[in-house]
Amino acid sequence: MMRRLVSRSEYGYTLAELLVVLAVISILAFIAVPFLLTYIPRATVNYAARELQSGLNRAKFMAVTTRQPVCVQPATAGYQFFQNTTCTGTPWSGTGTDANGVFTLANNITVVLAAGSKPVFNQFGVAVQTGTLRVTGPTGISTTVSVQASGRVTIP
Repeated sequence: MMRRLVSRSEYGYTLAELLVVLAVISILAFIAVPFLLTYIPRATVNYAARELQSGLNRAKFMAVTTRQPVCVQPATAGYQFFQNTTCTGTPWSGTGTDANGVFTLANNITVVLAAGSKPVFNQFGVAVQTGTLRVTGPTGISTTVSVQASGRVTIP
């Protein structure tokens, strides 16, 4: 019986190829990391602004369904609803609020009145008082949520 010699090829990568791949990955990481460090705080504030926009629309809907005015007041780390035009008395408490009637925003987001007065919606969903609320994150990045006279809630 005759034995046949078979040549075996070696598979793998050279050191030079591995270094080129490592250099490309390093360059991509060098570009991506600063972008991510600015994107995440901004995205957190934008999410909170959309959450506040949804809450203001909920106040408008509550005013229409209960046929009572609803005033929205910024509170520590969130906002409250009052079923009157002056934001006084006992805040509304229900689904989504804590024991003090506060709708809280996640990630240490604060809400303050930026311009105008506290938004108040009437039984037709129209804002009898317009206002602009500022949402600010822990890093100082902020955006505004505005209530127009028509009752429309916008984020610029």
